[in-house]
Amino acid sequence: MKKTRKTYIFNFFLFLCIFIFGSDVFANNLTISNVSLEYRNPSLDTVIVEFDASWENSWRTKVNHDAIWFTVRLYNPSVTPTNKSLCQATASGLNPNGTSVGSNSGLEIYVPSDKNGLFLRPSSYGVNSSVSSSNIRLTIDYASCGFGDNDSVYAHVLGIEMVYIPEGAFYVGDYDTSTAALDQGAADSDPWHITSESALGVSNSASNGYRYVSNGHIDEDSTGATFTIPATFPKGYGDFYAMKYEITEGQWVEFINSLPSHAARVSHDLTDTSHKNTDTVQFRNTVSCSGTPLICSSSRPARALSYLSWMDLSAFLDWAALRPMTELEFEKMARGPVLAEAGEFAWGTTNIIAATTISGSAEEGTEATTNLGANARYNNLTLTGGDANGTPEYSQGPLRLGIFATSSTTRETSGAGYYGVMELSGNQREGGVTIGNATGRGFTGSHGDGVLSIEAGYEGNADETDWPGIDGIAGRGVTGAAGSGFRGGAWDDQLSGARLRISDRYDAANASTAAYNNAGGRGVRTYEGN
Repeated sequence: MKKTRKTYIFNFFLFLCIFIFGSDVFANNLTISNVSLEYRNPSLDTVIVEFDASWENSWRTKVNHDAIWFTVRLYNPSVTPTNKSLCQATASGLNPNGTSVGSNSGLEIYVPSDKNGLFLRPSSYGVNSSVSSSNIRLTIDYASCGFGDNDSVYAHVLGIEMVYIPEGAFYVGDYDTSTAALDQGAADSDPWHITSESALGVSNSASNGYRYVSNGHIDEDSTGATFTIPATFPKGYGDFYAMKYEITEGQWVEFINSLPSHAARVSHDLTDTSHKNTDTVQFRNTVSCSGTPLICSSSRPARALSYLSWMDLSAFLDWAALRPMTELEFEKMARGPVLAEAGEFAWGTTNIIAATTISGSAEEGTEATTNLGANARYNNLTLTGGDANGTPEYSQGPLRLGIFATSSTTRETSGAGYYGVMELSGNQREGGVTIGNATGRGFTGSHGDGVLSIEAGYEGNADETDWPGIDGIAGRGVTGAAGSGFRGGAWDDQLSGARLRISDRYDAANASTAAYNNAGGRGVRTYEGN
């Protein structure tokens, strides 16, 4: 269990009490512990949040690095919902005043300009099997959370493993091998080459252009349509951070249990009739919710989350101060800067072996696949071993994150994208922003701010106004899915894994509001530093 210590600060009548939600695992192999509130400056309304953190398989090369995105939230469930926003840091930039990397001098902190969290990352080149640091510090402005000196509050630190995707040109499409893959013209199947974040003109050119290929979804532009992808739409050329893994059941429980409004929790209850319709295990989803206020739990926190609608995904990303990825960013993080290969998967080849057998008798976060060479979960196969032995509800569905990666695996055998992002092909298909209609192209890449809708009947919705699915009525937030779609394929996709190909756009403009048992997601964050 997580160790905590209470900190009582009575100067100017401030009483701060620490309470940590959930288990040690917030993301794959990441542990946060010993969270406390330290020195307070009442004249500036600031307080230091201190915690320990550790994670595995960290790296920094000349190309890219991993990082942890931390956000800090102070709130009291008895106060009004407007007082539950993320707390902002007091300074931004690299190792700004009011921050400390703690005991590990091989780390650095980067706080973005909106000050809604911090990236903790290695500061020098190398690969580390494990990283830990104690007494990491962030000074926050508790007035920015809506609190004053007399409030009793709770602290919540969330950490998410991220991967840095560097700025640079890349290719989108794979010579028309995949469904609706983008090409350069009616007579030219070469992939798009994205060379900047400038506005991009799309038309039905004969060759050497940018030509849209449609799969005919409702409201999707037709093949050869003429339109412009605005300069403000994130195309993947600019650098950004991406979640290393898909959202896990454990992260979802952290999110849902942190919403102070019962109505907000009910809006995203994955066990209701709009989702999996049961509190028991269904297609390996172990999330269970009950009570008033609603409290959720998971017996498999490292497993990829399923039954996410676009509205659910958006709410999580807004709350975590991230944003949705675009379908162009998806191809960038999978393929990297190298020339496309026809029909390739996220690991850069066309070789794929489905996982069928799980080690051990219980999947508690350290299980592995035991059939030789397995690098993807797909093909709707029935699992054996692990939780699946003799239990049908555990035999079909997603696996834990990072299950194929070991100390001896390659990019292909671990199923990793070019930069180290995992499970981009298979496991769960992932929601993203499409270029296939004007609504999607209106996305400008704004980040979530931790504050969700409080409109009666619509509590808990993401409310970033440029995000797909935003309601036309102010205050309701994301209530639909227009402008969204799916990429990456899932555990139940067959057709020799065709849906898992990097450039397959079968569902890229499929704006569904349903919560499927094969639907998950991940978030990204634009990088604005050096």
